Amino acid sequence: MSGWHGEARSSGLGGVDRADLVLLAIPLAFCAAYAATSLVVRGYTLPVAGGSLAAGALVVDGLFVNPPGEA
Repeated sequence: MSGWHGEARSSGLGGVDRADLVLLAIPLAFCAAYAATSLVVRGYTLPVAGGSLAAGALVVDGLFVNPPGEA
């Protein structure tokens, strides 16, 4: 291969980057917040809003607070 290849930032889990872990955590956070909120309230509006806020916080963290490095 030709070209410059930067060293990938690894989190110590066999080459899994932090960005990959954030991508995994987004649907998990949504499902967990949805399940927890749906146990407390009836309907689907508040559970969906709670799940969206939890997943949205991870999206903001993954894009703006700790953006992925160049590969």
